[in-house]
This record gives sequence, structure tokens and C-alpha cells, in this order.
Amino acid sequence: MIQFGTGGFRGVIGDDFTRGNVQTIAQALCNMIGQDGSDKPVVIGYDRRFMSDFYAAWMAEVFAGNGVKVFLYTHAMPSPGVMCATRDLGLDYGVMITASHNPFKFNGVKVFAKGGCDADVALTDRIERECAGVKKIASMPLSDAKGAGLVADYSNIDAYVENICSFISPKIRDNHAKILFDNLYGAGIVGLSRLAEKFRIEKFDVLHPEHDAFFGFELPNPTEAMLEPLKAKVAAGGYDYAIGTDSDGDRLGIISDTCEYVNNNDILAALYYYLVKYRGEKGDVVKNCATSVLVDKVAEKLGFSCHEVDVGFKNISAKMRETDALIGGESSGGLTCRGYIEGKDSAFSASLFMEMQIVMDKPVSEIVREVHEFADYHYASVERAIPLRGEKAATAFLAAEMPDLGREIVRFDHFNRNFKYYLSDGCWALLRLSGTEPMLRLFAEAESGEEALRIADCLTAFVNAGGNAHGNERKGRSAV
Repeated sequence: MIQFGTGGFRGVIGDDFTRGNVQTIAQALCNMIGQDGSDKPVVIGYDRRFMSDFYAAWMAEVFAGNGVKVFLYTHAMPSPGVMCATRDLGLDYGVMITASHNPFKFNGVKVFAKGGCDADVALTDRIERECAGVKKIASMPLSDAKGAGLVADYSNIDAYVENICSFISPKIRDNHAKILFDNLYGAGIVGLSRLAEKFRIEKFDVLHPEHDAFFGFELPNPTEAMLEPLKAKVAAGGYDYAIGTDSDGDRLGIISDTCEYVNNNDILAALYYYLVKYRGEKGDVVKNCATSVLVDKVAEKLGFSCHEVDVGFKNISAKMRETDALIGGESSGGLTCRGYIEGKDSAFSASLFMEMQIVMDKPVSEIVREVHEFADYHYASVERAIPLRGEKAATAFLAAEMPDLGREIVRFDHFNRNFKYYLSDGCWALLRLSGTEPMLRLFAEAESGEEALRIADCLTAFVNAGGNAHGNERKGRSAV
């Protein structure tokens, strides 16, 4: 069965991610296009994963076989670039072959809707239903499709980069910035290398720019663990800070001047603070339910509101539209701003981060400290990943039982696949059923590392009491 999670359809290459399943999705979209009476083309992009270009071509053959014109990228592209193309070309659908930050053995399909936004649940549910009903797949060889004018080569690198530049202050060009960028073998370099040139960054050194479909047999995700080697390089190379991006260029990670990992709660809070205090922008902020209370505190001090939504960037984009929010982001490493695409983009967020550091003319560590002092909020966090034995059983248990976390639970929310416990004094804990992996993710935030760990231990014991497997821990740095 083909199922779409928060990040689209994903699976292990050669297992459930196959040519047959990918072409079934393409046929389902063709059927939907026919049902809607649309004559608009689709755009298909792909990242640097194993055989992503082949899967993109196989999808194009199905669209062509159904008489639907395709703009097919001639090179690997970040997901946000394909979102831009979907919007700029005025298309109803865009397709991206990627498994984002997942390990190399995975690949996937993201579908973008009109305006270049992530497909919402109503659309992905419709795609799933259509996939289940596909009986026959029409296809045309790629060479024939190109000869018939049904598949056209496409690239929008220049337009994508210029779009980002239009949001960045020209003050960024007056800099002496020294930045280290770890591309993690992904497609993020497509935009960021060109942007660094346009911004006249004095020193912009790149690690892992080459195409490696196996990502060095590492996780292509700019987490603290993956960016750990950059800490020594920042110190040895005299860099102001380092940047890391994931395989399809929508997640961002930062290593500061003091060689510390700057988590994405701090990045979102700092950029929001900068946009309002230094650029004079106005508006609320949107975050998902796994993001720090720090963002709420910054919004409150700035005189605006923070809106909390379910996990999935499409929920952030929808709430931003509803509230005309200035910025929206999530703790996993993505954000966007009002007027830009309705999706996360690491090249955009990195550009805005570069502008912030250059205009404020302060080390990254001092900017983070300034934001925390402004908000009068300091926190520590713990994250754990718990492999799931059975999602249905876990869901039933979490919905029916309440944990003992040693503090008063002042509020409990069940956000679809997320179970959030709001505790006294602003602390909170979250259990989240991953939409792309057989995993239960645990988050805990408190005023100290010891308290966050204690809450996480209580919640882990609660989950284990429900018969699930034990998890793997990742402690968050205490933000000061």
C-alpha cells in the first residue's frame, strides 16, 4: 500500500520504493489531472540520492504516456527550488524525488500543490485512494516523449537564487564573513554556493560538495552529531561559524564561533528577533508543537503572538496564511517567511542568518545570548528516538493513558500523531509518531538539563510500560 506521511511517500529502495510504486503515483496524479479537467504541465525534480534521476525519468514517462507535459530537471535540485518552479510556472502539481534527511537506503516522492506548497492531507489522501485504484499504467519512452514535445528539459537555478536575493538586505554585501559550509553531499550546494558569491562572502569554504549517492554512509541531516566534526574545523580555520544542510536542501544546522551547536529553536527565535528589532518587520510567528517555548517568549516580548500547530510544514504554512505571520519554523531545522515560498528552505534561512550576523555585527554566540536575555528564558532539552513495534498499539496506549511526570500536567493535547504534555512553569514533553519512519520521537524541555532528563526518563518508562522497545537518547545543549 502506498501511504504519504508528513514528508510524502518514502521507502527503502528496492523494497517498497520501486519503479512500479513510483509510476503508480505518477499514474494516480495523471488520473486526478484528468478528473479535474486540467491541461497544465507538471514539473519533476530530484536530489542526489541513488537513482533519483532515473525515478524522475520513469515518472516523466508515465505523465507523457497520459498526454501530460512535463518540465524535467536536467540536474539535481533542492526541494525548495522545485517548489519555486511549481509556483512560478503556475502549475497545479510539482513532484520531487527525495527522502530528505533519511539514510541513503531510502528514497521518496514529495508532491507540491498549486502555489508551490506542500500537499495537504486532503490531497495526499486523494493520491492514496487513486493509487489503490490504479489498474493500468500508460507510459511513453523518454526519448519519444522528448521528440513529441511532451517532456522538456528544465532548470530554474537563476530564478531560484534571485528570488532568495530579493528577500535579503543589500547590507549583506558589506562583510568580512568567514563561513564554513558542509554540504553533506546533498543538493543544498546548488543554491548556497551561488548565493555566497552574490553576497560577496569574504571566505566561504565548502566540505563534501561532490555527488555521493550514499552520503559517505552517514545520515545526510545537519544534526549536532553530524556537524560535530565542524567544531574543530571552525576553531582551527578561524571561521565565524559553520553551516550544514540536508540532502534536499530544506534543513539547516549551525556551529557557532564558540564551536557549539546552535539548535533550530535558537535559529528561529534569533531570526524572528532580528527581523522585528533590526529590520522593523511586523507580524506573528508560527511554530510546530515540538518547538521550544523560547519562540513564544520572544513573540510575547516583541508584542506579537506565537501560534502552535501540528508537525508537518504544511501546517505551518497554512497557519501563516491564516494569520499573515511574519515567519514560521520547526525545531527539526526549517523555516520560511511571509512572501517567500510556503515551504522550508535551507538556502533561504542560511542567507537570512548570514544577513543577521553581518548586520548585527556580533558573534553568533552573542546573538543567541542576546535573544535569550531579551526573552528572559533559558532552557535545556532532551530528545530520544524509540523504535516502534506496533503503531496502532502505541497510539491506543498513548491516547488512553496519562503518564506520571513528577509535575502537574496542566494541559494535554493530541495533535494527530503527536501527544503533548504541558507541565507547570512552562516545561513540556512530547511523544511523536514519525510520519516517515517506524519511530516514536520523544522531546522534553525544562529549565535545566537535569530536569529535562528526569522528565524524559519518566516518559520513557511510561512508553516502556506500554510494551514498546527502549529508545536511543540525544541530549540537547543547555541554551544560555
